[in-house]
Amino acid sequence: MNRPKVVLQVSSSIDGRISFMPNSTMFSPIDNSLKPFTLKDEDWKYFDKTVKSLHEIDFYLEGSNMLISDIDKIKELPEYSGNRELLYQDYLPEKIINREGRRTWTSVVDGRGRFRNGYKAYFDNPETYMIHLTSYNAPQEYLAFLQREEIPYIITGKEKVNLTESFDKLYNILNVKCILTTSGGKLAGALIRENLLDEINILFSPSIYGGFQTPILFNSPDIEVPKILPNKLRYIESHVFDSGSIWVRYEVIKK
Repeated sequence: MNRPKVVLQVSSSIDGRISFMPNSTMFSPIDNSLKPFTLKDEDWKYFDKTVKSLHEIDFYLEGSNMLISDIDKIKELPEYSGNRELLYQDYLPEKIINREGRRTWTSVVDGRGRFRNGYKAYFDNPETYMIHLTSYNAPQEYLAFLQREEIPYIITGKEKVNLTESFDKLYNILNVKCILTTSGGKLAGALIRENLLDEINILFSPSIYGGFQTPILFNSPDIEVPKILPNKLRYIESHVFDSGSIWVRYEVIKK
């Protein structure tokens, strides 16, 4: 396998919803009336600790919708008037790649260049550093901003990030061996449709959210026989918590 192993770790309601409502991010406040329907902290901590103990993770990956919603206002950046060619190539400064003490990467898939707060991750954890996976569709001012902030990025895909090509670069250039993502929805849907997921861990809470537009576990193109078919899974293990939450672990059978 000439790419990193990719593991999904995500929580969901029994009906497969990964948030209470549309356009929610990991930073969205939770109304007090919804708190009884959230996972118990001890269940999530056990789930999180156990999944991470099973793998030697060196790359943490999130989808941009986990960080900024489609209705959030995008931070304005100065226009770029320099050489465009200097922007539309991988930006991997040696001093960041070889940063002393860095053991992992923290990453966002952001093909449209919307996540612009300059977060570098190492302030929270000195053993990691931020890197963006972006596309040739990203605005010049966004790429220039990342370079000014010394935030590395890998660029693939004309309209959106080419995950297969990005993972190939991560494996061959940065020596990444195992990716963990906690993003369901569009990112998980893209990963499963592109045959890039190797293991799935879902912590189901004993609740039903419903909703017509509420994000789901795998938001992906519909089945299109014979071009797009379902994915078969191989059961590994499961764990039932006293709260009624259930962790299920599956291997994705390769097509």
